[in-house]
Amino acid sequence: MWVTRPLARDFDPDRIKDPERSGAVDWALFNANFERFLNTPWWRVNQGHRGPAWLRPLRLGIACAQRQQDAIHDFAGKAAALARLRVPPDPSIVFFGAEAGWEAAILQALFGAGGQVVLIDEDPAAYDRFLRAPRSVRVRAPRGSGRRELLVKRDPDRWRYLRKNFFDVAPEGRFDVGIDWGLIEHFDAPGKRRLMVHFRKFLRPGGLQICSCPRDRMAVRLFYRAFADELNAGYRELMTLTELVERIEGAGGVVESQLTLPAHNIAAYRIA
Repeated sequence: MWVTRPLARDFDPDRIKDPERSGAVDWALFNANFERFLNTPWWRVNQGHRGPAWLRPLRLGIACAQRQQDAIHDFAGKAAALARLRVPPDPSIVFFGAEAGWEAAILQALFGAGGQVVLIDEDPAAYDRFLRAPRSVRVRAPRGSGRRELLVKRDPDRWRYLRKNFFDVAPEGRFDVGIDWGLIEHFDAPGKRRLMVHFRKFLRPGGLQICSCPRDRMAVRLFYRAFADELNAGYRELMTLTELVERIEGAGGVVESQLTLPAHNIAAYRIA
């Protein structure tokens, strides 16, 4: 496990409301900075940068590679990974910390869009991204699917978006699939357990929770070091896949799928 550092220069822990329920992250700062990073051409990432001079070529090289490989969104890689999971047709989906909701859209593109989708995210910048993101993207279909392309469609008119902290949402135990993507790494060990105990209350018996976090590998460590001012707006752990699985199993989850992408671990689990 590796904690990303240093923290962003603009980070102020006093701005965090209720850190035990927010993951000790200034989400407003993170989402605003991340949106700006995504919309900045790679060759301009050093404009206005206040860090040491030696970081400038590293930032430029990483940003160029990120854009060329689409390593942040990686829709095709996510689709190939999620296609391997045991998900029922037309699943009902709840997405915790959803932002624009792309991972839910990928699941619907793979398994059918007939089920209900509920997205939960209290940060205004995340909701703004949800409103402004494209309605659809075309990505390479997973190998063996019989399709060349996959049309990934977000449906803001049918999806429900709850602008609340997920701990304030009463669980109803009716969803086939839960998603937490890039969320668990912001909580300490007791917080991770509390998070997973809460999430499982939203799932029907036998429901599947899909959990993803950044991988602990050198390329990912360098990314968060180079762009600390943009992205390190609070606590974040990088984990190996083994560490992620151990934390899930420690909270009572039964992991049935373990997958990796270049920047992410994915573990899908059910509750015994």
